Amino acid sequence: MLSDRDFQRIVREIDSVKSLDVVRFVEESSPWFRLLDRSIQRVSQVLEEIGVFYVFYGLRPLPLYGVPYIARDRIFAVKVGESLDGVVEAFRGRGFEKVIGPRGRISFLDLQNNNVVMLLDSPRPLKWSDELAGRCLQRMGLRILSPEDYALSLIVGETGTMRMELAAKVIYANMDRLDKAYLEKRASELSAGKFLKAILEGVEAASRR
Repeated sequence: MLSDRDFQRIVREIDSVKSLDVVRFVEESSPWFRLLDRSIQRVSQVLEEIGVFYVFYGLRPLPLYGVPYIARDRIFAVKVGESLDGVVEAFRGRGFEKVIGPRGRISFLDLQNNNVVMLLDSPRPLKWSDELAGRCLQRMGLRILSPEDYALSLIVGETGTMRMELAAKVIYANMDRLDKAYLEKRASELSAGKFLKAILEGVEAASRR
């Protein structure tokens, strides 16, 4: 669990960038990094063209939630029913090569840019539902989970210190517009109520200091 000092540091860090375009801040701080690089743009374009509902996922989208963070992953969660096979077919002949992966996920090598992009069959550990999909947002031309669902995805299943801290940052960065009733309801359903309670109490106490 996070300490009072951790929460104070989290609040200071997020307060220092609240008035900034966090994506621009991260990219200017690390000129080699582009949040939406060409491979991500290419994959999202294919998914849009074939009409597959998706969210840009993993840790890379964190700046879109107001959290300054650099991650190298390129992950999309797609809503395609029971099989990803149809999606695989759509990428054939478009400059992508399938890489063998475990059930429920597929990795493609973007042959044009030499980057690997992963597709998941759900925003694990969360599962698709009409409510979850309906609450998704658009950021920079890509669809992402709501801040509430994204924060929960970080603390459900894996409750390590890093993911708890990132969830706390997402929650604090979006505190003014959080749907707390939904957040608490979903946390309870996902057996993450105690972790959410600790985060809410921690950032609220730190923000009052």
